[in-house]
Amino acid sequence: MQAHSRLPHRAGLLLLALPSVALLSVALALNARGESPVDPATVEVGHPTGHLHEHADQTWPPQPRGLRNVVPLSNPGNAERVTELRRRARAERERIALARPEVRQALGKRYNRPDVVESGAKDGTGAATSRLLYFSYANNTTVEVTLDNNQVRGVRRIRATDYQPDVTDEEITAAEVIARAYFEARSTERVSALKAYGILAYLPEGTGFYPTRVIYLSFHAAADAPPEFAAWVDLTSQRVLRIREERS
Repeated sequence: MQAHSRLPHRAGLLLLALPSVALLSVALALNARGESPVDPATVEVGHPTGHLHEHADQTWPPQPRGLRNVVPLSNPGNAERVTELRRRARAERERIALARPEVRQALGKRYNRPDVVESGAKDGTGAATSRLLYFSYANNTTVEVTLDNNQVRGVRRIRATDYQPDVTDEEITAAEVIARAYFEARSTERVSALKAYGILAYLPEGTGFYPTRVIYLSFHAAADAPPEFAAWVDLTSQRVLRIREERS
């Protein structure tokens, strides 16, 4: 199994750079137009490639040219401690959410790890609020759980066509397993030597979300190489919707 990753930076879609709230607003506005879902076979996604830029004459962190007598300061282990604290805080929020029966009912048996959004705002008790954005494969819907530091404040279901949270690394892995099995069954041996990159798939020209959870995968010889194969994988139904062999 080859290692997977998100798409290289240069190939990132414009929508992926938008904040979650902005994406939700755009998706809701487009849905109000009554546009019908488009079949996955009609989707065209850009070719993800790597980003290479020459920085040989620069230093990091950025410094004024000619600067001398710089004394580097460091705090060994600080980044690891911050990462661990965030991981524990996230796990605690998930535990609080999943302890509620209405959350488990909304999620069903199959769902992804949530995208945790810290609002930074305070509620009436002075506690910071958070939003956990899940995608339920069982119910084919986005599930938004709002909570403060110790209790769930609300559970809301959002149609897949209205909004979907960003793809997780676990979902890219799951989509890659499905896609590789599909290519292997068709004796496409070249794919086994390629690295997979994945993003959340959008309808043509970024006009909205699919009615199911669809991941777009591209397969490259290296991060800075053009894609050789592409696949649209539906995690809701756990099947490949479409593949494409790129022509160089």
